[in-house]
Amino acid sequence: MKRRTILTTALAAPVVFAAGRARAATKIIVGDPSPAEGAVGRTEALFKQLAEKYSGGELVVEVYPNSQLGTFDTMATQMKVNLVNVMFIQPDALGGQVPIVTANAWPFTFANQDDMLKAWNGKGGQALITEVEKRSGYRMIAPSWNTARWVYTTRQAKSLDDLKGMKIRVPGTAIYVNQAKLMGMSPIPMSIAQTFTAMQQGVVEGIEGAITDMASLSMQDVSKSVVKTGHVLSPKAFLTYGKFVDSLSPKSKEAFMQAAHEASAYFGDISKADENVLIEKFKAKGVNFVEPGRTLAEMQALMQPMQTQLPEVYEWAQKLVAG
Repeated sequence: MKRRTILTTALAAPVVFAAGRARAATKIIVGDPSPAEGAVGRTEALFKQLAEKYSGGELVVEVYPNSQLGTFDTMATQMKVNLVNVMFIQPDALGGQVPIVTANAWPFTFANQDDMLKAWNGKGGQALITEVEKRSGYRMIAPSWNTARWVYTTRQAKSLDDLKGMKIRVPGTAIYVNQAKLMGMSPIPMSIAQTFTAMQQGVVEGIEGAITDMASLSMQDVSKSVVKTGHVLSPKAFLTYGKFVDSLSPKSKEAFMQAAHEASAYFGDISKADENVLIEKFKAKGVNFVEPGRTLAEMQALMQPMQTQLPEVYEWAQKLVAG
């Protein structure tokens, strides 16, 4: 009943007065599984501020963090019927619906974030964005700089070898499940919102992800070690439904796009600035940061079976890199 009330309220459009006549403003609903205080939440708050400002009141943005509108899958489905309009999330979250979008999470692909962004802003990235929308209707806007994904565990670990057999929460897509297996771990797909409690109770022994997300989930309070695998470098992006954006008035669409690009750049800036601060925050809680104990070439070799396990995703990963 609570969720239904939120959605019903979200559909009630405010009134904007222009040129002496009243008309309904367009309400944009932003859904998010993570807390409002984290980097993603702050990015969405800025998007709201900018979209409303640049549209001159034509757009009114409401943000619902902490899974108030449901899980990611629920919110993604609600996009198709205009109950949710925007999320700021890694593109591979759509992998259950459009597997090729997980090309961005192909392990050990990019040397650094600049290479990753160059790929996404190049011909390969644009081709992937276009193909995903063609197959699904979802549009990805303004890929961002983002921190690398590491493994956070409730055990003491000195290297990747110490994670062997460990139950690690991963997103429920084949690319994350397969790469965790190939690194020797036991992947457990589950909602990220449930992971903190699951780690406390020993249901899982760790999670992999970017430190900005892990801090917002308070993983520093349940982790003992972080193995800096750097297995995925993936952006976050504004995810929306293409038909919705194209239905906006020219002024509103321009405001939407400008707000998305500026907010995404802001996320990259605060992620860069926060990374070392967050590492120190984790260390202050007694969490150790260790290297994987394998060379990049050795870890890339571990991933070779994925080329035959996920051939179309691999093909798109190569297109993404080639540009």
